[in-house]
Amino acid sequence: MNKELAPVPKIIQTNPAIGERGLIHVFGGDPLKPSPYVVGIHGGGWGNGDQTSYSWLWPRISALGFPLVLPSYRILPAFRFPCAYDDLVHLLAWLRENGTAHGLAPSGCLLLGGSAGGHLAMLLATRATKENLPMPDIRGVVNYCGIMDMPAQCAFDMSRDSTMVRAFLDATPESSPSVYREASPLCHIHDHVPPVWMAHGTADGTVPVDQSRNMARTLVKAGYDPIYLEARGLGHTMIEIGPLGKALEPYKLLFEEDVLRFIERSLQE
Repeated sequence: MNKELAPVPKIIQTNPAIGERGLIHVFGGDPLKPSPYVVGIHGGGWGNGDQTSYSWLWPRISALGFPLVLPSYRILPAFRFPCAYDDLVHLLAWLRENGTAHGLAPSGCLLLGGSAGGHLAMLLATRATKENLPMPDIRGVVNYCGIMDMPAQCAFDMSRDSTMVRAFLDATPESSPSVYREASPLCHIHDHVPPVWMAHGTADGTVPVDQSRNMARTLVKAGYDPIYLEARGLGHTMIEIGPLGKALEPYKLLFEEDVLRFIERSLQE
């Protein structure tokens, strides 16, 4: 996105205890007419990214008529699980109590994330809702290529000499099986999971496509009807890739028309 034309968000502190990571960037939102909104949770392997990572989403979300909230969370290597999850749980509670003043209705939001952000969005939509934590009504969740099963991902990491999951959880599946369960969205499916939209590239060499395939199958077995799409031949991405293997400019969401339709239907009142 051309930085000169980039929109200017409202910047609000929601969690002073974690400093800059507690700031949110809010695009849109009318305090006189609060509306449902999208929360975009950035990826970056739990160790990179910030509130600016998804600012390119705003033109797409604004076209639907909804505000966009972009948070961050404490990241590796200084902060391990559950810090990122706890920070986002705190954020949702703050939005429920304070969002109206910024045009964000407590009646509902949709969570969207890719990669590590997809994992965290799905963990909030499963574990946090199962635990009935204070939050706005989660009307839907969009997950691009997120990790759903931590032990399976750890095994894949080992096959490619990666320590991604072990670094995030500060443990192995053998040393702390409970931590791996706590961090796996697949382990927290319950009777009130919000509507799910997922997409994954079949050639993903970072998070195998089986992560999403298994999550989709498990949701179906539990009685849900998730939307699950695969991008044949694409790798680890949430954006469309051009014929030369480079991201399209300006960025375009993978399966953009379908995901925007899902967001609109989930949030319309």
